[in-house]
Amino acid sequence: MRELSFIKKKILISFLLLLLFLFACKSAEEPDLEVTNDETPTPLVVEENLEEEIIEEEPKEEEDLALKYFKIPSKGTRPYAVMIDNAGPRVLPQGGLHLAQVVYEIIVEGGETRFMPVFWDQEPSMIGPVRSSRHYFLDYTMEHDAIYVHIGWSPMAQRDISKFGINNINGVWGVFWDITDDPYNWQDSYTSMEKIKNYVEKVGFRTTTDKEHVFSYSDEPVLLENGKKAEKINLKYSWVMSAGYEYDEKKGVYFRFRKDEPHMERVTEEQLFAKNIIIQLVRNYPIQGDDAGRQEVDTVGSGSGYYITNGKYIEITWSKPGRTEKTQYFDKEGNRILLNPGQTWVQVFPTNGSLEIE
Repeated sequence: MRELSFIKKKILISFLLLLLFLFACKSAEEPDLEVTNDETPTPLVVEENLEEEIIEEEPKEEEDLALKYFKIPSKGTRPYAVMIDNAGPRVLPQGGLHLAQVVYEIIVEGGETRFMPVFWDQEPSMIGPVRSSRHYFLDYTMEHDAIYVHIGWSPMAQRDISKFGINNINGVWGVFWDITDDPYNWQDSYTSMEKIKNYVEKVGFRTTTDKEHVFSYSDEPVLLENGKKAEKINLKYSWVMSAGYEYDEKKGVYFRFRKDEPHMERVTEEQLFAKNIIIQLVRNYPIQGDDAGRQEVDTVGSGSGYYITNGKYIEITWSKPGRTEKTQYFDKEGNRILLNPGQTWVQVFPTNGSLEIE
């Protein structure tokens, strides 16, 4: 019995020693983070990287497309007006129109139209194709006191340029160049503002003016709150020529169409767009005895029309006391209209043309 008891004691002692050994091994291991820390540690560098990413991804303010190429005409600076061809496919794409503050479109013989962009303090590298003058374009040239650029003229335009003493540049060698080698292509002549200004300096034309601007620009957005919806405009000048605009509400401009196709600019390779559209309704008719079917356009007097901007339109009236006087445009309350900063197209439009505003 004593021997058995002694054996049991040895077994118990051995068991206790084994437990002490295992406990000592366990204590020597690295502590478990989940046991010793209630929160999962986050390295500081991760928080810094996350903050930098958030800053980099902040959205940038969108560019105002209407002001992409536009400058408000400066007071006292004499502008330049250039005759631009718009007949047939060979004129396309025209160049330099995107930099004009104001562009006029008026009917000519054969139902076609021509453009006259007016530039203040702009430097287009290509303007054209440049074509010949028509006398009623001079009425808008003179109201801006612009230097007039053209290649050729109608008999009435030649007479009036001399009669009114209009500073003009008429097909001067060195001011224009052809973009094709076709000697029979009269629709490929271009100029640049640099060449125009060099010639003006050479001949000593006046480059300042005391004439007030025809148009005024608003400091606040012109919204035409009492106006009607104008998201799509179609102007059919004749059986051969039409113009159109479609409003992009997100961009805040009207994209331009020519004969139902996007009207593209040669230099930028972008579709032309306008912030403001003025439709001036006028009477036009063939000049009696003119063998080329040239037109008379009644730009002097008064009439009606429409002012379109920011997706809406209002009815307006216009008044021009004389050929050298400026055209004034009024709303129905008799207030002169204010333009939103951005390019303006003046559609001098026949009263017998087809007009749709949707």
